[in-house]
Amino acid sequence: LGPSDQICQRQGIRGLYTSTLFQYNERFLQKLGGKGVELGRSFVRPEYQKSFTPLLLLWKGIGVWICRNPQYSVLFGPVSISNDYTSISRQLMVSYFTEREPASELAAMVRARHPFWINPLSRQHGLPVWDIEELSAVIADIETDGKGLPVLLRQYLKLGGKLVGFNVDKQFANALDGLIVVNLRSTEPRVLERYMGKAEAAAFLAAKA
Repeated sequence: LGPSDQICQRQGIRGLYTSTLFQYNERFLQKLGGKGVELGRSFVRPEYQKSFTPLLLLWKGIGVWICRNPQYSVLFGPVSISNDYTSISRQLMVSYFTEREPASELAAMVRARHPFWINPLSRQHGLPVWDIEELSAVIADIETDGKGLPVLLRQYLKLGGKLVGFNVDKQFANALDGLIVVNLRSTEPRVLERYMGKAEAAAFLAAKA
């Protein structure tokens, strides 16, 4: 967890990991409230990846930190879409999040260092899906192992996260990185309670940013 204001004060924007993936300036950080928390990469060992418990514990840990530092209410960072997904599935995901659920104001402030190429023909035919569940189901039909949307991405979306850019990370097995932004003060209270606890979530929402 990296408090962006503290990191930028010491090292400038280049001190933020996401700045190696995306180009943005101080205006973007100010739009996040000036006190965003950058989430670094996390990894769950393969033998535990089919269980939700490790991810739940990870989010509970983040929840504890946020409760202790309620002045930081906006999370941002890379969420990876593995290169194990087919090109069609990756194009569907990027098209959906840029067309169906755009975060246009923030997205206009961000530029990927290695943009993901979308086949223009796919845009001409339009998207075959209208919501997250349909998108995940279509991807599961495409993928030979039946996987839908990445689990971590789904969790971000449940928190109200918005994807504001996509970058191909050549240093991370050509994974497709989405830059996710989550304003926890806009998250549904019942979802916050799952990770923070009922009393803690209420205290966080009542605290001044």
